[in-house]
Amino acid sequence: IEQILGVEEFTHHHLYENLDWLYAHQEKIENYLFRHKYKTTTITSIYLYDVTSSYLEGSYNELAQYGYNRDKKKGKKQLVIGLLCDKEGDPVSVEVFEGNTGDTKTFANQLQKLKNRFGLLKVITVGDKGMIKQAQIADINNLNYYYITTIIRAQIQTLINKNIIQLALFEDELMEVEHI
Repeated sequence: IEQILGVEEFTHHHLYENLDWLYAHQEKIENYLFRHKYKTTTITSIYLYDVTSSYLEGSYNELAQYGYNRDKKKGKKQLVIGLLCDKEGDPVSVEVFEGNTGDTKTFANQLQKLKNRFGLLKVITVGDKGMIKQAQIADINNLNYYYITTIIRAQIQTLINKNIIQLALFEDELMEVEHI
């Protein structure tokens, strides 16, 4: 930082002070950037959401907990980080959760951001099969939003066995299957 920005006597304390400032102003910054990019709340758009985890080498972090560690680092506390992006893949919001927070437990926060903070009326959320389950589908339906997700092999086989879908439908083009 000293070489690139010409800031003399830069220490890790300066970095932490700036990170504290960003944290205190994160919501305001995200709201401004969202409003700057999208001029209206009536747009229908797709929002992508996923989580990851990051393990910690340090000894203290207020959100650090033992949980499902995607990095396979046994004995390490971690954080869970959720990233909400627009359909172009541009970040809309990021949120850090305690390290033992399951993927599905982070999803409702994102729906509430889209509805309450960004004021969106029509949304299509995209999440994987570990993210969007029955409880999350209920939350999505309560907001009159839509979703796209995947299903596991056993669920596909069940749909085939019940003659709800036929694999031949998917040979030439992408098909939507809606089953309630």
